[in-house]
Amino acid sequence: MGTALGPRALRVFVALVAMNFAVAAAGQQTPPSRPLLGFGDNQNWILLAPLVYIIGDTSERIVVPAGFVTDLASVPSEFWGPPLSLTPTGQYSRAAIIHDYLYWSQKCTRDQADRLMVIAMKESNVGRFDAVAIYEGVHLGGEQAWLTNAADKARGVPRILPEGFRAPADPNMVWPDYARVLMAQNVTSLEAPDDGSYCRYGNTTDVPRRP
Repeated sequence: MGTALGPRALRVFVALVAMNFAVAAAGQQTPPSRPLLGFGDNQNWILLAPLVYIIGDTSERIVVPAGFVTDLASVPSEFWGPPLSLTPTGQYSRAAIIHDYLYWSQKCTRDQADRLMVIAMKESNVGRFDAVAIYEGVHLGGEQAWLTNAADKARGVPRILPEGFRAPADPNMVWPDYARVLMAQNVTSLEAPDDGSYCRYGNTTDVPRRP
């Protein structure tokens, strides 16, 4: 998940929209926690088991496959301390994995992916301020991440790692180097395991509920 906003700009946008951003009190289909294997610099992680997120009260599910490489919430280091105190591993990190996957698969539009992340944050009980800050960061600054993912897919970067390639032999290995190693070995990415039928729920930020 990427953001290109500076601290001052992000604080301004948070202030403008926070009062109108409704966070659900309790999600009925909370995105589950799944095991991760960190690369040597702990800036990227490999998902070791599928993350299956059922959206609200629907039967639609987003399945982030095992082997997917994520950077969780790619929050710039200047935001880690006060006043924002946002880090890559906050309560929103499960929603960030889902968002990373949607930005990679690109079955939905970018706007739909951003709104689905909001729904996942609401169902993860992410606080109002954090949810607004994360959403505004990706919505206003995530275009480059979207374009980079499209370019990486076109040149064959294996972002969903096949079984047998989900644990680098060198524990100091970082993701950019490992990606180059895999590409040199002609390792290809697994296909996204869905058709994007859930994308329509990203037309709003409302958690879908039964009447």
